[in-house]
Amino acid sequence: MQTRHRSFLASLILALQLLLGSAVVWSADTNVTLVELQKLPWFLGREYFVLRSGRAQMIVQADRADLGPAFTYLLFDVENARQSVRKDGAFNFTPGEGFADSALVVELGGFPFTALGHRTETRWVVEDGLPAVEAVWWAGPVRVIERIAALENADAFRRRIRLEGAHLLGEESLKLRLTLPPGERERAGDVLLQNGRGARMALGVTGLVPVQVQAETGVLEIGPLVVAPKQTAVIDTFLFVQIPAGEKQPLVERARGLLTSHATRELVATRERWAASSMVATSDRTVQEIYDKARFGLPGMVADDGTMDAGIFEYGAQWVRDTSCTVLGALHAGHFEMTRAALVRILTKMVSKEGVTMIAGSFEKPDLEQFDQMGELLHLLRAYRDWTGDDSLVREHRELLLALIERPLRPEFRDDTGMVHNRREFWERWFTDAYELAYQAYVILGLRDAAELAPSLGAEDRAARWRAEAHKMLHAVLHHPTRSLVHNGGLIKRRKVTGEVADYPDGFKGFSPDVPMNTERHHSLLPDASMALPIALGVVDPRSDVARRTLDHLEELWNTRWSDGGYDRYHTSTQPDQPGPWPFATTFILRAQHDAGLYDRSRRSLEWLNTCQGGRAGFWFEEIPSIRSLSKSCGLACWTSGEIALFTVRHYLGVRFGDGSELILKPTLYAGSPPVKADLRFRQSRLRLDIDGSGPVKKALVNGKSVKVGADGAVRVSAQHLRGDGAIHLRAAKPNRGSAGASPRSLREDREGSGTAERSAPRRN
Repeated sequence: MQTRHRSFLASLILALQLLLGSAVVWSADTNVTLVELQKLPWFLGREYFVLRSGRAQMIVQADRADLGPAFTYLLFDVENARQSVRKDGAFNFTPGEGFADSALVVELGGFPFTALGHRTETRWVVEDGLPAVEAVWWAGPVRVIERIAALENADAFRRRIRLEGAHLLGEESLKLRLTLPPGERERAGDVLLQNGRGARMALGVTGLVPVQVQAETGVLEIGPLVVAPKQTAVIDTFLFVQIPAGEKQPLVERARGLLTSHATRELVATRERWAASSMVATSDRTVQEIYDKARFGLPGMVADDGTMDAGIFEYGAQWVRDTSCTVLGALHAGHFEMTRAALVRILTKMVSKEGVTMIAGSFEKPDLEQFDQMGELLHLLRAYRDWTGDDSLVREHRELLLALIERPLRPEFRDDTGMVHNRREFWERWFTDAYELAYQAYVILGLRDAAELAPSLGAEDRAARWRAEAHKMLHAVLHHPTRSLVHNGGLIKRRKVTGEVADYPDGFKGFSPDVPMNTERHHSLLPDASMALPIALGVVDPRSDVARRTLDHLEELWNTRWSDGGYDRYHTSTQPDQPGPWPFATTFILRAQHDAGLYDRSRRSLEWLNTCQGGRAGFWFEEIPSIRSLSKSCGLACWTSGEIALFTVRHYLGVRFGDGSELILKPTLYAGSPPVKADLRFRQSRLRLDIDGSGPVKKALVNGKSVKVGADGAVRVSAQHLRGDGAIHLRAAKPNRGSAGASPRSLREDREGSGTAERSAPRRN
C-alpha cells in the first residue's frame, strides 16, 4: 500500500465528485477527511491494544478499512488522565496529518509499502517471555511481521521487524523507514531525536545494519537489506520516550546504553515481571485467549502512581468504582504492585476525609453520590489483603476508611427500611429519590468486608454492627412489605421511596437527536444489567428462584436492536446517549449466569466478549454503537478487562476467600471442558491448580495430601497451610483426559528460554 495513495474511501469520494459533476481534484480536504475518520474512537473493524513502559502509554490502533496505514500507535502520559480524552491529545498527533508517521514503511523497488487494512492480521503473542502486539502484512512478496513490546520501567518499546522472503523468486533489496512526528528533530549519532509538546522521543536500532538518520524529515532509514527466498531477516528497533520533556542528553545516553547492550537488562526485568504474574493454561481456546488478552492489557491501563483514565477517548477522568473494579481484575491476574499503586491513589486523592468518593474527577453533593463506590473499594481492599497478605494500607488509612464505611449509614441517606436512597442511579442518570439495587448490593458487600477487616482497622467493636446493618439492608431488599426490590418474583433496579416501582425515566432527556429518549414516546427502565450484580457478588443466592427469575428477565437485553450479540446496559428505549451492546454490562450478567449454573448462557456471553469488536484485541469499547452519533464518543473502558480476569479466576476456576482468609476452591468449568492448569500468584509464593475436567469435585489433593471435599462441593484450605508453593489437584466428576495445553510453569520456561512466539490469541481475520 502506498503511503500517499488514493485509498478506497478516497476513491469513493472522488467517484462521488464525478457523479455530482464537480472537478476531480486530489486536495488537502481529502486528507483531512481521512484524518478525521482515523480520529474516531469507533470505526468498523477498528481494534486497539494497550502497552505501557514507565509513564509512556502506547495505544496501538489496528484498522481493517483502508484509511491509511493500518498499524499505527498513539503515545500518552499515563499519569495524565485528561490527555487521552481525545486522540489529538497524543504526543505524536500532528494536526492535519494524524499519527500515520508511526507506521513502518517498507520500500521495495522504489515503492513504499505500509500495512493494508484488510490484509493485515493482528493479535497478542508472547515472544522471549514478553507479551507483544503482532501485525502480519505483506510488502509485495515479502511477509512483514511487526511485534511491539513494552520494556519494564524503561520508557521504551521494542519494535521487532521480521522480513520473510515467503513469496520471493530471487534476492531482493529493500529499506525500512521509521518516522518521528514534526518538532525539533536532530541526529545524535545513529539515534534520531525529537522534541515535541510535552515529551521527547528517540528512535534507534540494534545490530550491524546500515542506518541513515535524516533529521530534517524525521526519518530513521534502515538498509539496504537483502532478503532471499525462504530466508528471514530480523531487525530490532526501539522507541524511547521522555515524559515530561527534559534535557536531551539523559535521553541520548539512555538510548545509546540500551542499544549498545541490546536491552539485555531491561529484557530480563520485563521477563521477570511477567513470570511473576498469574497464568492459566487450557486447550479451551476461548478461556485461554480472553484471560490472556485481559492480563496482557491491564498493566497498560494504570500508571505507576495509580492514575487511570476510566474511558479512553471519551472521559479523560477518574472514578473510584472504575479504578477499583479494574484493578480487582488486575489483582486476579497477579499484578499486585499495580493494584497497590491504584489503592494508594484512591486512598490519598479520591476519597475525602468525610468519606465522599470521587466521580469523574470531582466530588458530588450528597443526593448525587454513588454509594456503590464504598463497597467496591472495601471489596478491593479485602481482596488485596487476602491475595497478598498485606493489610498495611488498611491500617495506615484507618480514619479515612472508617468515614467511608460509616457514610452510607448516616440518617440523611437512609430511612426506616435500612436501605440507602438518593436521586442518582447506577448509570449516573438523575431521577426521583429512590432505592437503587446496585447501591444496596455494594453497601452490603462493603459492610461485610469491613467487618472482616475490622481487626486491621482497629474496629472490632464495630464489626457486629456492620454485619447487622448489612443483614437488615439485605432483608429489606428481599422482604420489605412495601418497598422491597423484588417484583413479580425477581429483582428490580429501583423503587421510589413512595413504594412505586421506578420504571420510567422521570423526564430525563437524551443528549443527541437520534437517541431513543428523543425519538421514541414510550420508555422503560427495566430490565437493567445492574440487576445481575447482587447475584454476581453473592449477595443474593445465585441458585435461588429470585436469581433465576432475574436472569430470565435480563434476557430481554440480549440482541434488543441488533443481531450480533451482547447485552445492553438497560432497556434500550431509555438510552439517552449510548444504545448498543455493552461489554462490561455483559460481564455483570456473565458472572451471575455462571454462578447460577446457566452455563449455556454464560458460554454465549463469554464467546461474544471474546469475538466482538474490541474483544478481539482485548481492549473493549464501552459499548458498540447502534446509532450514528455515538461513533464520535465511543471510548475504551478499562473496567471490562478487570471483569474478565475476575471472572476467569473467581467464577470459572472458583478461587475465592471465606472468613479469615480461608481459601475456597469450587471450580465450575464448562461441560466437557478439557483439563485446566493455573499458576496463580499468591502472597509470597504461588498457587498451582490442576483441574482434570468438569463437574463437581470428587477428590482433592493439597501438596500431595488428601483434603475433604465439603457437602457443597467446595474444598477449603487455610491460607496458612499454603506457605511456600501450594500444589492443588482437583479430580472432577467428569474428568477429561485431553490436553490442558502447556502447564503454566513450562509455558513460562518456554517463553523465557526461546525466541519463538507462543500463540495467545487468534489473528484477526
